[in-house]
Amino acid sequence: MSLVKVAIVLCCVVLPATASAQVAFPPDPAWVPLRCNRAPMTDRFADQPGALDERDIVGDAAAPAGLRASDAMYLYLRMRLDKDPAPGGAVRPFTWGMQFDLDGKLDSYELMVAVSGVAGAAGTVSVYRNTMTTLLNDPNESPDLPAAATSAFAMNARSITAPGSNNGGNADFFLDFAVPWSVLVPLGLDRGTRTYVWAATSSAATGLDGDVACHDGASGPARLDAIAPDPTTGDPAQDPGTGPGGGPGGTGRLEGGGGCSTGRTGSPLALLALALLALRRRRRAVPALQGRKRTAP
Repeated sequence: MSLVKVAIVLCCVVLPATASAQVAFPPDPAWVPLRCNRAPMTDRFADQPGALDERDIVGDAAAPAGLRASDAMYLYLRMRLDKDPAPGGAVRPFTWGMQFDLDGKLDSYELMVAVSGVAGAAGTVSVYRNTMTTLLNDPNESPDLPAAATSAFAMNARSITAPGSNNGGNADFFLDFAVPWSVLVPLGLDRGTRTYVWAATSSAATGLDGDVACHDGASGPARLDAIAPDPTTGDPAQDPGTGPGGGPGGTGRLEGGGGCSTGRTGSPLALLALALLALRRRRRAVPALQGRKRTAP
């Protein structure tokens, strides 16, 4: 780690959480899948030989590997894992994180939220900036140190059984973690900020060197720009690409594919184009209909 990166952030703050109580996470229907290649984020069971069990991200289209939710106070993040990352509340000595691109250049990330038990079983939830890229296109790129904000696992994270999800023949688990918008907004991620999201695990405290969602570990090292996460927003409710007409749950986008930076059904130009097309078709249809009526017996 370079001295420059260590010195980038001069202080860290503590993530606020309800005193002596864990964050109240939303119910399952509130979670919206993250997406890659215009489909829910997935990952094959045991595809990365060096990252198994609680480091193995799993999921398919019906049970996505990565999800998120939001309310007025928090961004909630969820990863589906093959085994419990914190049995009995003791966080295993690994790291699970999501990296966020904020500048539209998919060969690096600018923000990372990570849950880690590397420093101790009590575990932490940390938010990092990444202002200087040293490993281009690599999820193992280490962020700036120290963390911009941190909190205890017991306050801002949890692990729970994933209902009906049994990759590998055993029950899967959700790792849920929450970060206040009051922490994220000053770092560049607002509720409406356009972003791309990668999810991965690690044996290290910061860089993500393990299983990467939407990447087949058998195909070789993961490249950020090859994973093709779909563009989204911090708050899924503000993403016009998460459902028909802008609602959560579908695609709701013009053709363009994962990573496309143009063409949203919610944009003014797209809506105008659709309206003009509908008007043109209507004008053509009216004379034809009138002609058929005149010739009808």
